[in-house]
Amino acid sequence: MSEYSWMDIRREMALTARLMWDRRLTNAAGGNFAVRVDDNRILISPSMMSEEKHCQMAPEDFLVIDYDQNLLEGTGKLSRESLMHILILKNFKEIGCTIHAHPFYCMPFVTQAKPIPNVTEATMGRGYVGCIKYTKAYTEELSQNIYRYFEEHRELAERKPIGVIMPLHGVVVSGENIYKAYSMLERIECDAYCVTVQNQI
Repeated sequence: MSEYSWMDIRREMALTARLMWDRRLTNAAGGNFAVRVDDNRILISPSMMSEEKHCQMAPEDFLVIDYDQNLLEGTGKLSRESLMHILILKNFKEIGCTIHAHPFYCMPFVTQAKPIPNVTEATMGRGYVGCIKYTKAYTEELSQNIYRYFEEHRELAERKPIGVIMPLHGVVVSGENIYKAYSMLERIECDAYCVTVQNQI
């Protein structure tokens, strides 16, 4: 595997993918993520990471692409949702990783297009996980609407990880690196769970 670039990040991405699956932070319906590793260079998960591989990824499975979606390293197929990652990573120097997922307890909020409020200290100061308008999956319009949400929340997104809901689809979160982005995913899942059960206590 020595011929592959950025092996340390690749290994962390493989671990993150497994954690996403094992902790029900995504499902077989999809999920993908990307890490900016250099100027105009992104490591990104391939198409069908969840449905066909159940997020059991090897470090060499991840693809190196540029901002024009050219495949520079790897043999997998590029995800149809790559553009949403590229737009954010290209235009926000403070954001180094974006994750799209279908977290179990977030999904009721996704289906109802309802924001996830901050109810734990872990997300205080990061803003509600808001919603974009419903947009058909896998379209350029969806990627543009996600990017527009980040632009509208730029002041916060430049300082802290944030999240957004794609109605009927899933969530997207950001972070300065893969550790911060994954942490944000877990944090909003915890908030979603707490809100869901708070009236039963």
